[in-house]
Amino acid sequence: MSLLPDFRLETHFSKWEFHAKYHLTASDAESMTLRELLAMATPEEREEFEGLWLGYTETFGAPDLREAISRTYANRSANDVLCFAGASEGIFAANSVLLEKDSHA
Repeated sequence: MSLLPDFRLETHFSKWEFHAKYHLTASDAESMTLRELLAMATPEEREEFEGLWLGYTETFGAPDLREAISRTYANRSANDVLCFAGASEGIFAANSVLLEKDSHA
């Protein structure tokens, strides 16, 4: 069995991600504790958080999230918005629509 080549990005992160003084190559949100996150919340936001449902949502995404996202665009409604669980799903969906059989991406 042949070995796969090193995934160079992960090799880089494994060396520097938790040791660099300033991490400028992250593709994720800044890590923090729940206490730190909630300390930034208003009382109303904290109340919403404490009532947050942690189960599955509708296939296209939570209606209130889709509505909030649609309001950031002119002439778009929640029906124009799809939410994904992480970037990989969204990238796959976009590629499935935009690329053809012989496309090189």
